[in-house]
Amino acid sequence: MRILLTGLPIRSHLVPVVVPVALALRRSGHEIAIATGGAVAAEIERLGVPVLVLPRVLAPEEVGRRPELLAGLDLGKLRQWRPERTGPLSVPLFNDLMTAEFAADLLDAAKTWRPDVIVRETNEYGGYLAAEVLGLPSAVIDIAPLIGRLVPDLTERLNRLREDLGLPAIGSAAHASGRLTAGLLPEPWYPEEQRTPGHRYYRVPGVADEPPLDPAIVDLPPDRPFVLAGFGSNAHSLLATGSELMGITVAALGSLPVQAVAVLGSDQAVAGWTGPRPANVHLAAFVPQRSLLGACDLFLTHAGFSGVREALSAGVPMVALPLFAEQPGNAVRVHELGLGVRTEAAGLTPDALAAGLQQVLDEPSYGLATRAFQRRVLGLPALTAFTGDLESLV
Repeated sequence: MRILLTGLPIRSHLVPVVVPVALALRRSGHEIAIATGGAVAAEIERLGVPVLVLPRVLAPEEVGRRPELLAGLDLGKLRQWRPERTGPLSVPLFNDLMTAEFAADLLDAAKTWRPDVIVRETNEYGGYLAAEVLGLPSAVIDIAPLIGRLVPDLTERLNRLREDLGLPAIGSAAHASGRLTAGLLPEPWYPEEQRTPGHRYYRVPGVADEPPLDPAIVDLPPDRPFVLAGFGSNAHSLLATGSELMGITVAALGSLPVQAVAVLGSDQAVAGWTGPRPANVHLAAFVPQRSLLGACDLFLTHAGFSGVREALSAGVPMVALPLFAEQPGNAVRVHELGLGVRTEAAGLTPDALAAGLQQVLDEPSYGLATRAFQRRVLGLPALTAFTGDLESLV
């Protein structure tokens, strides 16, 4: 089969899961490519996956080139975002024009590439629309299970785009899930109303080629619980210059009887750090998070789905501090399932954050629940099984 995978041109949307799926499909004898914007093409191709570059599909940092894509967006509010004051950032999660252009560019590319099936990541709907126009089966790699809740008028918006493409209306946005949805955590993560007959659940394999751990982290004293604090690859670029979020985080960790690593997101941030420097907190630009989580007692996270998935796969309880997108919903789910606690960003202080961290460290039930959930993860078929399920679908 010729299988075309689609995704927004955002590294965290493609590299952790979509690329490994593409490689597994190719090992099974299928011809594959990923269709996305040019911003991530070079990295994906270095990983061994061919890319169909869609010319009008822009990464978030490129969207400013086209003001019409920013209509209705309060750029001033974005530039002033300090989560410790205002709480999670409201970001647009569906853009009608960008989705229409993704679908149109994809239809142009399909004239020569001629896919037999289209597999999209959750946030990308142009692939769904193109599959409908071409009469192809489609499937979803569910990298953000709770994000659809944040677009309550999604059905209506999809129907307007369908009408422009000469497609009949649908009764529910669930139609966009296609015939197969690859869930990346066990079924209990999904609220019951989101489970569909097309859902299958898979275990994402670990990464064998992550870089070795910094010796400064390797050699941290072993006499205290080890805490990792990381807010993902996107949050730091969104924070206003005056945000105190990381300073609050480091101060909170410094007040506890732990050894901790706080990830600041860049070498420049570490070199220019002027905040607190407690002796028990190591400041890092980046860490091999998926590997390091296996050595952690607690993870302080912004509750992005990839980070939550990696923590649960490693059996590590969490303190969830949601910052944007579907992260508040993920944090609620962490709390509901007893896998950690949610801490609010608005009004955050070092004492409040330290209290949440200490609560999870002191209460054994969080670790027990997370280990039990980890066993559920280990009981899932490997993500490579998606290949066989997709073949059966088509």
